[in-house]
Amino acid sequence: MNCQSCNTTIDYRFLANCSHCETQQPAPLDPMPDCIQLEKHPTWTKRVINFVYLLASSLAGMISGAMVIYFGTAIVCISFLHSTGNPSNDCARGNAIGALSIFTGAFLGTIGGSVFAVKKPLCKN
Repeated sequence: MNCQSCNTTIDYRFLANCSHCETQQPAPLDPMPDCIQLEKHPTWTKRVINFVYLLASSLAGMISGAMVIYFGTAIVCISFLHSTGNPSNDCARGNAIGALSIFTGAFLGTIGGSVFAVKKPLCKN
C-alpha cells in the first residue's frame, strides 16, 4: 500500500508509519496471517494406554469373531450337511470346518478390533 501523504510504498506487515514522511498510517484491512501451529504429540503414558487398549480390543475382537463365525458355521452345517454314513469322515469334516471357522473368525475379529481401537483411541492429543 502507499502512504496517504507522500505516496511512498509501505509494507504493512512490518511498518505502521511511513519511513519517508513519518506520518501515522491507518491499520491495514486484512489481518496478519496466523502463525503455524505445531502438532501436539501424545505423551508416553497416553501412548502406553492406547497400546494396551489396542491389545485388549484386538483380543476381544479375536474371541468374539471366532465365536460368532464358529456358531454361525455350526448352524449352517447342521442344517445343510447330512451324514455320509461313515462316522470317521463325518468327524473329520466337522473338525475341519470347525477349525477353519475358528481361525477365520479370529483373524477377522482381530482386524476389526484393531481397526476400532486405532480409529477411536482412549487418549487423544
